[in-house]
Amino acid sequence: MTGPLARVLASARLALATAGVAVLAVAGAAAVVATPAQAAGPRPNFQMPVPCGETWRMATYYGHDDYDIDLTFTGGTSNGRPILASYGGTVSFAGWGSGGGWHVIIEHGDGWRTLYLHMIETPMVAAGQWVSTGQQLGRVGSTGNSTGPHLHFEQVRDGVKTESYFNGVASGITSDGSPSTGPLYISGPTSPARNMTSQNCGQPANRQVYESGSHSGWQMLPVNSITGSATASMVINGNKLLYTVNGGRVYEASSDTGWRNLWTGISGVSNNALAVISVDGVKYIYTVVGGWVHEASSANGWQNLNTGISGVSNNALAAINHHGVKIIYTVVGGTVHEAASNNGWRNLNSGISGVSANALAVISLNGAKYIYTVIGGWVHEANSANGWRNLNSGISGVSPDALAAISFNGVKIIYTVVGGTVHEAASNNGWRNLNSNVRGTAVSATSISGVKVLYTI
Repeated sequence: MTGPLARVLASARLALATAGVAVLAVAGAAAVVATPAQAAGPRPNFQMPVPCGETWRMATYYGHDDYDIDLTFTGGTSNGRPILASYGGTVSFAGWGSGGGWHVIIEHGDGWRTLYLHMIETPMVAAGQWVSTGQQLGRVGSTGNSTGPHLHFEQVRDGVKTESYFNGVASGITSDGSPSTGPLYISGPTSPARNMTSQNCGQPANRQVYESGSHSGWQMLPVNSITGSATASMVINGNKLLYTVNGGRVYEASSDTGWRNLWTGISGVSNNALAVISVDGVKYIYTVVGGWVHEASSANGWQNLNTGISGVSNNALAAINHHGVKIIYTVVGGTVHEAASNNGWRNLNSGISGVSANALAVISLNGAKYIYTVIGGWVHEANSANGWRNLNSGISGVSPDALAAISFNGVKIIYTVVGGTVHEAASNNGWRNLNSNVRGTAVSATSISGVKVLYTI
């Protein structure tokens, strides 16, 4: 952001006020009073708000607020280039402000937010919408108080700006050299400009797996040193079984062996598509390899066989045992398909369309099959008894990348991710979506001995 100090202060006041921070005018300067809702949790793994592999110049200048960063592309014109979410969260503002022009604010949970100012046009997202790390928010422009195309970016902790970190590395942009700008005066000369290359290439491939149970208030406990990019879980003979994808390989761990993580021999699979079921004591693993669904079972030494189901999403997969029949659900071109072992895996269009290609869950209850999907941040439910008529549950603002469902004592329960934490909604409470405070970007669920169990990464 460039221009006279008065315009800069006005822009800062506008952005902070929009972000929920009280701003008072004191002797012609901006006095900022932070009004945090809660103490900030650990810093999220923020990424640069620009495409993976691109190098951008980060700079500030005298009269800018401390910690504000102006980003310009080093490889050519900045105007019109994509602006990406630095981390997953819920959009709290997407619109126009006289100082910030077209801009977006994202709430990441635990007291953290980020701001993206001066977009060229109306943002591509809307308030209340969940966005994932790397999702496009808009395009670089020069609207509002700006004298040239650039992205003005801020990281805010408990209502107060703080130094931005990208992929765990400090930006180095702290002081603007002026004692007259806020929200806190950082002593020192104007921070020198520096270049940084974006690592905003999607979520990290593998993260620590945590287990949480309803009997312990959802206390999060790491499952040994097991890491992965996707999880699936089930219970057989009183043992909890956890399946993870790590580096394209599927691993199995069991609670009765102290979670000793063993490679099944299945490799070359998609990072995020994984489903497991059991039929007559046999364990079945479903994965996606090159757009084709594969099945492996404990009865064939986990030999991974192509079912012939093709053209499916690499990130959405669900399966159930329905009256002894194995049924697989996939997303093909935004539409949910169903294939069953008793029809030779013929993949049939359910008619459920417009769904996220990353979120899919299914349960079998009282003779009916229930499918859960995410459409525009809202969870929808369809069942085989109503001809797969897809109805909005009223659960909103959820991640399009995470969804799980279980039948628990005859009650349908849905797990979603909202603002980086897992929420639980049940059919017997009108789908009121309650925060479990379990952190994570992906979730799988099961139950054992009257306890609901979550696995998150």
